[in-house]
Amino acid sequence: MTTPSMTDPTPTEPLALVVVDMQRAFLDASVGFRFAPAALDVVEPVNALARRVRAAGLPVVWVLTTSRPGTEDWPSLRRLLGDEAMDHRTGVLEEGSYGHALWPQMDVAPQDAVVRKYRYSAMAEPGGELEGFLRARGIRRVAVVGTQTDVCCDATARDAMMAGIDVVLVEDCLAAETPERHEAALVSLAAAFAEVVTADELGEQLARSATPGAER
Repeated sequence: MTTPSMTDPTPTEPLALVVVDMQRAFLDASVGFRFAPAALDVVEPVNALARRVRAAGLPVVWVLTTSRPGTEDWPSLRRLLGDEAMDHRTGVLEEGSYGHALWPQMDVAPQDAVVRKYRYSAMAEPGGELEGFLRARGIRRVAVVGTQTDVCCDATARDAMMAGIDVVLVEDCLAAETPERHEAALVSLAAAFAEVVTADELGEQLARSATPGAER
């Protein structure tokens, strides 16, 4: 996809790489959940970009979709999906379950942050883990990667932008269940919510703005 940026890039703004939902539930077809085949293709691109972000002294945040046990949480989604599908989702994404874990091939460094989210958007719950992490470090720009482009990545990007955070979507580090849904989400988000770039373009921005110092 080639989409013009809404504004000129701001590479000097501190940035965090936000990696959304690269979990077994979405990358392992045997789980029987929201399998996104293309997510397997972005594993190494995401890892490579994470290395570049760390090398620039900037933080990497791994976001895990997490379900709360029981039947009381997120009643609107339960009504939408029905009890059977919602119970399956809860079991697949409950903390400590097989599906909740990060995909084993993801390269998580000791200094990286791992945070949970309980809605599609990692920014949906005021004072949530991701928002708190960003605010505490004065970070006002995020690069969103992971899966799925049109669901959790989309929701996170929109809510971050509405909260005053600049959003970059890295198109070749994102995946959806189908290419059509991936492309449609990028077109929609680029129209009013985010800058869309490639990993190489973001890497060039990071290289131009690199300054000596410890990782955040």
